[in-house]
Amino acid sequence: MPTTTSTRSPSPPPLSPRQNPWRVDQLLALAGSHELAELTRYRHLAFSFLTFNTAISRLLAGLGIECETRLKKLAHIAQRLELLYPLSSSERYYAKLHAKLRQKDAAPCHFIGSEDMAIDALTQALMDAEASRCFYEQLREASPASLHFLLAAIVQQKQAELGVLSERLTSGEGLTQPAALC
Repeated sequence: MPTTTSTRSPSPPPLSPRQNPWRVDQLLALAGSHELAELTRYRHLAFSFLTFNTAISRLLAGLGIECETRLKKLAHIAQRLELLYPLSSSERYYAKLHAKLRQKDAAPCHFIGSEDMAIDALTQALMDAEASRCFYEQLREASPASLHFLLAAIVQQKQAELGVLSERLTSGEGLTQPAALC
């Protein structure tokens, strides 16, 4: 019996759940803890801008609200997939984790007091938003089909977030506008 040899290289076998180093619950936990840190960062920034420019403070607070929405979506996906997701299973856990993040960043709050401080803070926020977008892109690449759509949507939201922050920083309009006194 003649043997035939194939010149084509065999295609690699598909990854089974055991071969994939990331489980769905781990990916959700990574995304959730990252998003909680983003929420804390935006709340802190919004508070810092409160005495300098209320419009920027409201913008940053709005970005924090978007983080809350993403946390809820992550929890919903975990519930739909019947996975344990610590951020949705207990409000006490959420509050404790949020408190730990605030303690970690327990540096005293610095209010923005000048245009230079505002530019520095917004520039840092822009760099952090870019890092967050990259994080979600990498998470999406490692994700199974059950998370791909959600993570792709988050990447798009992060891209829009970058656009908003970039526009605010480059336009400079209203950057020096002092906060309205009540």
